[in-house]
Parts: sequence; structure tokens; C-alpha cells
Amino acid sequence: MTRWLLGLIVATGLIHLATLSVDSAPLHWIFKLLPMTLIITLAVTSHPGRTSGIYKGLIVTGLIFSIGGDAFLLIPGDSWFTMGLASFLIGHLFYTAAMLTRLSGPLLGWLSGIPIVLYCIWMANRFYEVLTVDDSASGLWIPDLCYIIVIGLMFWSALLTGNRFAALGALLFVISDSVLAWNKFVEPVPSAGLLIMLTYFSAQLFLAGSISGSLLRRGNTSAPG
Repeated sequence: MTRWLLGLIVATGLIHLATLSVDSAPLHWIFKLLPMTLIITLAVTSHPGRTSGIYKGLIVTGLIFSIGGDAFLLIPGDSWFTMGLASFLIGHLFYTAAMLTRLSGPLLGWLSGIPIVLYCIWMANRFYEVLTVDDSASGLWIPDLCYIIVIGLMFWSALLTGNRFAALGALLFVISDSVLAWNKFVEPVPSAGLLIMLTYFSAQLFLAGSISGSLLRRGNTSAPG
């Protein structure tokens, strides 16, 4: 059953990627939200394995706020974009809270905070330069800054868990959101839509997989709790 669910996630995600340039709102709504619905199903039916039930609950909650953010971003307009940003921000806070329950504290993980902080400072400075000179977008500076800080913390905390699925999912999320923001506020990125959604769906899938430590293990009640 798990293989079928993974197959449906991949298939519906690929349909969304293949139809990004099609001018059809119903098509985008269905095939952007359906993969996330299936990923949430995968997460809900996953056994925590060596993680805790608290970790699972926090990850599932983060996924739910993420699909809410997806829905907001499907609606044109800066106000809806801000609401989508807020929904994803809350989702990242839940992801971060989940990671904090699994900190293992490897030295390499703590040292990884240095390049993450430097990257966040660079991104924040670049967006400050762009957004504050545009009166119509200046109100997005503070929300964007908060988002950069939170996703940086989420990525760092994921590295500190020692969970390769969580770390890879968080990294892909940073890439996806960086491309999205750069493409929207700084300059066009070639094949931005494809790159954003490919890394986004992959990020969410790996975060769901971090619950059991596998994308193939689900409701196995004999797994350790």
C-alpha cells in the first residue's frame, strides 16, 4: 500500500510540474494540493519508529499549515501571498519544534550554523535592498525577514537531529523558498516554477519520511516507539 501511495505522490506531482504553463486554475488547484494531501496521508499513517509521537504530531501539523500556504499562494495578489507566507511560517515553526525534540548535537551540526547564519544575513540584506526601495512591496520586508530567520533555524535544527530525511527535506525547502523569493522580488530565475515545485514536493515528502526514517515503512506496530 505504501508503494502505491508513493507512486500516487510522484505521479500527481509530475502532473503538476508538467502543467505549470497551462492556463487552468482548476488544474493547478487539484494537482498542487493533491500531492500534499497524499503526503499528509503518508505522514499520518507512518509509525514514529525511533522518533516520538510528539515529533510525528508536529510534522503532520506543519504539513497541514503548508497545504494551507499552498492554497493561499494559488490566489493572485500580494495580500494572499502574505497570508501564504504566514501559513508557511507557522508550518516551519512546527517543523522546528519537531526537530528540537530530536536534537542529537553532533559537532558538525552545530558548526553548520555558521554558513546558515551567513546565508540568511546575505539573503536578508539582498531583500532589504530590493523591497525597501519599492513602496508597494516595502511592507513585505519584515515578514520576509521573519521567514528567513525561521527557515534558517528549521534547517539548522534539522541538521542537529541526525535524521537524514529531516536534513534533506529542510535543505530542499531552503532551496525552494530561496528560488521562489528571488524570482518574485529580485530577478527572474530560469525554469523557476519547475525548480520551486520539484524541490518543494521533495522537501515535504522527505519531512514526512523523517517520521519513520523511511519512505516505505508505515503502520508497522512492531516498530520501536
